[in-house]
Amino acid sequence: MLRRSFIRVLASGILFTLLAKQSRQSLAKSQCAFEHGIASGDPLADGFVIWTRVSGAEGRTVAVLWRVCADAKMTKVLREGVVETGPATDYTVKVDVRGLQCGARLYYQFIVEGVKSPVGKSRTLPSGDVEEARLAVVSCSSYPTGYFHVYREIANRDDLDAVLHLGDYIYEYGLGEYATEYAQELNRVPDPPGELMTLSDYRRRHAQHKADPDSQAMHAAHPVIAIWDDHEIANDAWHSGAENHNDDEGGWAARRDAAIKAYFEWMPIRGEACGEDTRIFRDFRYGNLLSLIMLDTRLYGRDMQPQISQDMTPLEVEDVLKMPDRQMLGSCQQNWLRSSLRSAAGTTWQLIGQQVMVSTLRSPDLGPLLDLERETSVSREVLEFNVAMSKGNPPLLLDTWDGYAAARQNFLADLKAGATNPVVLSGDLHTSLAGNLLLDGQDEPVAVEYMTSSVTSPGFADYLPEVRPGAVRDATLELNANLQYMETERRGWLCMTLTPSSCTGEWHLIDGLRSRDYTSSIDRVLTVEAGKVHNGLAEG
Repeated sequence: MLRRSFIRVLASGILFTLLAKQSRQSLAKSQCAFEHGIASGDPLADGFVIWTRVSGAEGRTVAVLWRVCADAKMTKVLREGVVETGPATDYTVKVDVRGLQCGARLYYQFIVEGVKSPVGKSRTLPSGDVEEARLAVVSCSSYPTGYFHVYREIANRDDLDAVLHLGDYIYEYGLGEYATEYAQELNRVPDPPGELMTLSDYRRRHAQHKADPDSQAMHAAHPVIAIWDDHEIANDAWHSGAENHNDDEGGWAARRDAAIKAYFEWMPIRGEACGEDTRIFRDFRYGNLLSLIMLDTRLYGRDMQPQISQDMTPLEVEDVLKMPDRQMLGSCQQNWLRSSLRSAAGTTWQLIGQQVMVSTLRSPDLGPLLDLERETSVSREVLEFNVAMSKGNPPLLLDTWDGYAAARQNFLADLKAGATNPVVLSGDLHTSLAGNLLLDGQDEPVAVEYMTSSVTSPGFADYLPEVRPGAVRDATLELNANLQYMETERRGWLCMTLTPSSCTGEWHLIDGLRSRDYTSSIDRVLTVEAGKVHNGLAEG
């Protein structure tokens, strides 16, 4: 007891000394600022991670004070401390605060050399009997494509427990590449202007996103639980390479590790960057109501996507797609998932947050649906290839679980065996979508899938020269009876509300992506009842 009291007095004395020093430094008009806002993430029942970045301290190390308080005026201090930052971490600050009350809305702030950051709001997770949880689900936020109205809408909500970001928080492309057609018109030219390759490149792109006012508003309002997808590194990444990485661009491991280091510096995520061994799969528990299991279906265990070509016969294509050894999760993560499902046995709902579409999706014959004479940003060659490959209605989106058919069967079998009410949350396709997930040869779903659209990134309707709006969407829904909903034209976010009796998803879609004036509306509501996942999704 005496030792703990001494330590508290000593810590208070150090903190007082630093506060006095910072007060004196503030008189000298410190150049430090918090230009990238503040953020919190990875909430637990007793704490969460808080984050910021100090600008104006280049070339030196600075001490940053942090506080977590019970009130927005920052007078009822619950926890406080000091952390140093400098060039080694790009002047980012990240603190894993523990010892907080469960199920509480709390406030946090940083101070450096007398300069105060904005005050952020966060929440710890509840325990015991929980009657409701509400989560925002987002993915795919391309900065040059449009404004982050989705983030602003989420920031304005006061009833959310957390935001789940399912990946593609940044994009690696440079000006003149993918989805940058409107960058100069919108004054949203990517920084740096070239493709991301080095640690400095990835840091600068993260900084650009965190400087966006709508992004700052969302992070200040809610804790974020994030996982990466491919564009935090490079398009169609897997554990040993990516479609958008060539040998003449340097070693893949160096690029991957640089991207991972920048991600852990700039995101309010618990853990550390460990190169190819980095684990971002983790779980969270909202009392007895739900377990949230976040997977890495991108880097940790994923094998290379199947490679098909136009000169293959349909049988050869089928053989490639059904290769039994192609992994999505890898054996270590799959064993961890099984263990997490066992631990989740005491909760009503098991939410699986992951990056890419799980539902099977066979392509309609694109020939009658596309006008190849119409100009589009997709090359005529690529369009003709996809038209040719769509004959016979095979799956064409092979970066999704469709390219890993055997692994998908194992994944769904694990959900059937270990979960009572499994719900899969997905992103990546820039499409609002919902479907029932079935094991091969079975008629009843073992789980359901809710997919969020993108924050800004373009969807199928932006690139495919359809003979009429919605032609590809309508044909896809008609061909795939497992799908209950699909919307390709508008961007947006997904609001998930869970109670002991139901799980409901609302798709909030935006009109006016490239205008400062915009509107938002609910496009669809679908529900699944607890204990009746085998009945699939129904209108809410």
